[in-house]
Amino acid sequence: MYFSKLTTAVILLFIFKSITAQNGSVAGRIADPDTGERIPFATIAVYQGESAEPLTGDVSDGNGNFEIGGLPFGSYRLIVSFIGYETKEIPGIDINSQAPGATLGTIHLSQSVTGLEEVEVTAMARTSSSRIDRTTYRAADFETARGGTASDLLSRLPSVLVSPDGEVSVRGASDFLVYLNGRPTTMEPSMILSQISAGSIESVEIITVPGARFDAQGAGGIININTRRAAIEGLSVSARLQGGSAPWGELTDPYSGYEMNNDMYGGNLDLLYHSDRVTLYSNLYYNKRNTNGIRNGNASILQPTGENYTLHGTGARPELHENISVNGGLVLDISEQSSLDLSYFFANRTETRGAYYLYRGEGLTDPPPYAGNTDYWTFNPNVGDRLGIIHNITAQYSFEPDEYSELGIMAAYERTELRRDLSNPNYSYDEAADIITSIQRHFMQSDDTPLDGFRLNIDYQRELNNGHSIGAGFQPQYLNNRGSFSYDTLNVVQNIWGSFSSLENDFDLKRGIYAAYLNYSGNAGNLGFMAGLRMEYTDQVMDIENPDYFSLFDRETKPRYTLERANLFPSLHLSYPVFDNDELTMAASRRINRPQTQNMAPFLYRRHHEVYEVGDPALEPEYLNNLEVSYLKRAGNQNIRLTGFYRGTNNAVFRIYTVYDEENILIRSFTNAGTSTALGAELNTDLSIGRIARIYLGGSLYNFNVSGEFFGYMEDNSSTNWTLNGNVNIFLNRSLRLVVDFDWRSATVTAQGSEDMFFVTGAALNYIPPRWQAWNFTIRALDILGTNVTNWSTRAYDSSGRQIFFKETDYDRYGPVAELSVTYSFNLNGRTLRRDVDTFGDEQF
Repeated sequence: MYFSKLTTAVILLFIFKSITAQNGSVAGRIADPDTGERIPFATIAVYQGESAEPLTGDVSDGNGNFEIGGLPFGSYRLIVSFIGYETKEIPGIDINSQAPGATLGTIHLSQSVTGLEEVEVTAMARTSSSRIDRTTYRAADFETARGGTASDLLSRLPSVLVSPDGEVSVRGASDFLVYLNGRPTTMEPSMILSQISAGSIESVEIITVPGARFDAQGAGGIININTRRAAIEGLSVSARLQGGSAPWGELTDPYSGYEMNNDMYGGNLDLLYHSDRVTLYSNLYYNKRNTNGIRNGNASILQPTGENYTLHGTGARPELHENISVNGGLVLDISEQSSLDLSYFFANRTETRGAYYLYRGEGLTDPPPYAGNTDYWTFNPNVGDRLGIIHNITAQYSFEPDEYSELGIMAAYERTELRRDLSNPNYSYDEAADIITSIQRHFMQSDDTPLDGFRLNIDYQRELNNGHSIGAGFQPQYLNNRGSFSYDTLNVVQNIWGSFSSLENDFDLKRGIYAAYLNYSGNAGNLGFMAGLRMEYTDQVMDIENPDYFSLFDRETKPRYTLERANLFPSLHLSYPVFDNDELTMAASRRINRPQTQNMAPFLYRRHHEVYEVGDPALEPEYLNNLEVSYLKRAGNQNIRLTGFYRGTNNAVFRIYTVYDEENILIRSFTNAGTSTALGAELNTDLSIGRIARIYLGGSLYNFNVSGEFFGYMEDNSSTNWTLNGNVNIFLNRSLRLVVDFDWRSATVTAQGSEDMFFVTGAALNYIPPRWQAWNFTIRALDILGTNVTNWSTRAYDSSGRQIFFKETDYDRYGPVAELSVTYSFNLNGRTLRRDVDTFGDEQF
């Protein structure tokens, strides 16, 4: 009996060893081809043969490594994916008795996005993910912004501020450079961000300390917008219609008769075709949005008598935004080693700002003829239109001669046609009858500023025998921006228009930037590093047709302004794993911010009844030094990241005000006048509560200082600033999701004043019918507490320290606003497209 049992045990052991001996494994590491940085927590799905369902899978560890065992002998393929990167398939992996362990080496993921991937995960995907040089945010989690533009989406991200004019800033630094799908653009950031549908965005990357491979331009760093691309065989179609309003808040201006509302409607259509070697994609987007607002303001200007002339202005301030864009392209895999990517982007943008203000002036020492006396009323219904047409053509060729090297060549041409028209009349007002009477004066100003931009990038990356990577590139670009400005005035007696020729002007700006860089990255033990050096030579010439243009500054004006300058921009990124899943990173870089052309144009605009604005052709670049140290704590699906940061700006450009004494009016311009610094910390948390909720909270606390000499007076203003952003996704069931977000910012100083605290919140309810998952319904409520109010104040002093004016303004944009969007997506191969695969998800493997 004993012998029989022993024999049975030996036989079972032999069978077990035979079975287990027929199992193998696959191993490798995931890395970024551009930086060489390892990518932690990438998803690796293992498929057997041509099976459509994954057999098993895993995620890469903190150093980007993975090893998946227990695989029966056979033929396999891997699908590797990570947010912000293009999903990659590795076919033809054979595991057998002669080669039971397949070692794949380094798997590079390209920085692109495939947004219609059908691999599902059980755990909910993170709202954000961090790498050595950037933080990536999933657009799908910010549902309240999905009916708007890229600007609306950015305004929901932590520490990011988008002003009503579309200016983006992070931690007080503005002038970001915008990349689209990893490619640089030369367009004005506010222009391109307003043309991209938030519903077409897969993810947004915030790169506050870019490496040498990226342009050194941009005080705040780089924003990379990744849009959706096809990843499913066949033709995929997605259509979205949306509309909204706030009929309970409609108003009519009593003097102009202008009817204000918050009506919004639009939609987009995505067509995506994917085969083994070809991907075709196109997107058509249309959006029209009205914004209902009221403005209240007061200005006080010191008079020669020592008394103050005060001007009170209030009235309707509506806005209209209309955007049309078409985006299309072709991605062709020429061979196993090479691919060609062609794209075209067209956009037409119209932005109208109305300002129907009734002014009350008091204490004017030397009243002009239209005022009549020291106390007067005037109605100023000025309307400004900003028009833009954009064409962008890009071609990119990639060649990988082997698994260790890659050559990329990118060429782009951009044509932007910009125009601004401003109508600025003044009418008499009869206070007793409460009616508008005769016209007093009327100004008409307009400019045309077409822009042509050319760019070439040649980039080479190679992995060395020691596992490190070296990269080098040459990236020249050329920009030609021309401008023509007209200033017409109305003879109110004869009703005849005439040009104000002394204020009219033309300019021609040519700017060449010739850049080269060198990168070296890798790992020294557990220490990951990426060091780079970039050289940029700027050759800029700006010709002014009328050198006697109006200027605020006490210096000689010239017909030509030149800038020839070579600069070096070093960068360093370090990462070190702590414990099993945590990571410590450090980043430092030097950057440049060349002024926008619109801030240099010598065009004198009468922006409002009380404000002139003029550019300064003598503006020079500002230079920035950035340092960040971060600690990332990972615990399953819970992420907490603490970042300490410093940013110092030298030769900083400020928008400054003073008084134009001849007309008793404020006037503003731009100048290099001093420095600004920000020193503080930022805390971001990405938390999951089982399958019930995902919570993202981000906050920052920092000291902000601006200092400089403005018209002989030294300003030195500091404030302790804080921001708090929240985004909560609550999964009520498998089909219903509630999203709530808020944005809360402290008051802050400016170069000559301050801005008050700001708070706004929104909510969205998203429903995907269980039996019709091609349909997606979303109801949004924006500004649900009606707190979308912006308040700011400005003051200026003369060289003796005497205050010469004070101005305070608040803009109240009406809320709440309700919106509804309906999306239908399908694939002609019969598969339903789940655009937001993070909802509940079925079992992964």
